[in-house]
Amino acid sequence: MTTIITKTITKICIPLVILFSISLLLAGHNNPGGGFIGGVMFASVIALAYVVFGLKDIKTFFNPDWAKWFGFGLTLASFTAFSAMMFGHNFFRSAVEFVHLPLFGEIELVSAGLFDIGVYFVVIGSLLFIFKNVGDDNE
Repeated sequence: MTTIITKTITKICIPLVILFSISLLLAGHNNPGGGFIGGVMFASVIALAYVVFGLKDIKTFFNPDWAKWFGFGLTLASFTAFSAMMFGHNFFRSAVEFVHLPLFGEIELVSAGLFDIGVYFVVIGSLLFIFKNVGDDNE
């Protein structure tokens, strides 16, 4: 049983930590961060919600199939790793393209970013699949 203070703080933390995890994901190619640590941050705040509100209460309004998130991430990361071979390059070669957008200026698009997004979903899916199944066993 948790207090009203814990529940209120958790409701405030969830969107903030999710935004922080996305910023870690997007900054990961050039700065510290990336798909793994961003995924861990996302999974940790959802695990916090599971602990504070209880798995039954969370399942009433938020019950994704975490195995599908894992499968999507693994497919995306694998496709990114093998796609360079379809263009005659070595396995896992990264491509870089600079695109000019009117409002943002010049943006660097890197194929390794797709791999990071795949890792992000693999980490989220695997950790929350484990958390949810362990929580289901204890009910």
